[in-house]
Amino acid sequence: MQSSDEGDDPMPRDDEELKTKKDKYKVLALLGKGGYGAVYSVLRLSDSEKFAIKCENANTCRKALYMDCNVLKGAAQIKSRHFCTVVDQAAVKDRFNFIVMKLIGKNLWDLRMDTPECRFSLGTALKTAAQCLVSIQQLHKFGYLHRDIKPGNFAAGRKESNEHHTIFMLDFGLCREFVKRGEGKLRTQRANAPFRGTTRYAPLNSMLELDTGRKDDIESWLYMVVEWTSGGLPWRKLKASDRDKVLQFKKELRNREDLQEDMFYSCPKKEFFRILKVSYHFSTSFHSDYFQYTDSLDFYATPDYGFVYYCIKHAADANKIKDTDPLDWDPNTPYFGPIEVPGDGAVIELEVENRMSAEGSINKTRKEKGKKNEEKENEKYRTRKRENKKNDEDEKMKNKKDLEAALKKS
Repeated sequence: MQSSDEGDDPMPRDDEELKTKKDKYKVLALLGKGGYGAVYSVLRLSDSEKFAIKCENANTCRKALYMDCNVLKGAAQIKSRHFCTVVDQAAVKDRFNFIVMKLIGKNLWDLRMDTPECRFSLGTALKTAAQCLVSIQQLHKFGYLHRDIKPGNFAAGRKESNEHHTIFMLDFGLCREFVKRGEGKLRTQRANAPFRGTTRYAPLNSMLELDTGRKDDIESWLYMVVEWTSGGLPWRKLKASDRDKVLQFKKELRNREDLQEDMFYSCPKKEFFRILKVSYHFSTSFHSDYFQYTDSLDFYATPDYGFVYYCIKHAADANKIKDTDPLDWDPNTPYFGPIEVPGDGAVIELEVENRMSAEGSINKTRKEKGKKNEEKENEKYRTRKRENKKNDEDEKMKNKKDLEAALKKS
């Protein structure tokens, strides 16, 4: 909207005034900076309310901000409390584009590092784990994979807005749609895919440069939860550049009992290992009598989010953790954050704007010719999907009954 003869850095300056069609904002401070842009706190001049703006260089090739907008639009449609709302957007000509969002508090990495032992109490670990799981399921519900699940991409709300017991999911620059809009089917799995994510938390498939699905977000979630519960992961001393060594750790975790014991130090072992089975394709002798849930998830499979949540709930009950037990960053207040059970994993159709690019217009006739053949294939797919869904539901019910029986025995 406004141009500038700013130097090499096109990003906002302290006290700079940014104009949009709706309002004016004053830049207060830089909150964080990464490969895809920067986040600042700002003051809305019309009412002196604080917000955050996420900025992206106008000349960047990869438009991560566009993905943020799409994801947050989907979150708004399902009315999720775990995603920030975009309240405004604009551009400063030749410098940067930006969106204006809710201002939130510290991320979960910083909150963990604030604790005396650099790990959460078990009550806080399980409550935050459950909220993050729900947010991942909701992201999947409107058709996106996150592909960079880590503590820095989740944050608590601000105490000033009374949201400091609610966890928000952040940073959607690496997200990818796993559905084809309007066709009612999943994208075809790619034979290979470039590495995406953060080495410490990345799922095995990503580290092997294979295409990732919904189960892989759950695998990253588990690494994150184990870290803030125990204080570290077995490969915690390795750097991002040591990807091959971290990969070896994650491979060996599948069948080495000593590594599994180290992995789940100070964690609810039985429940966390059951969750590990949700993400991994392997068999092991480690507590083998407890594991009735047989992992069969592939790229296309829908994770059993309810089962994962059940494991968290069982761990809390077994350790006499109450719903009202306080969080580590607010120890004097009973917990009043959301207590939610994740959905079944069904993907919804999003409302999309009826736009067509120039290339799309040129290819319109060609697409229409193949539409009849596609409709036939889609009908076959939908029939298979209905059959598979019924089989999945029957299998989940059997698994749940088997698990409940095993837990009673244990």
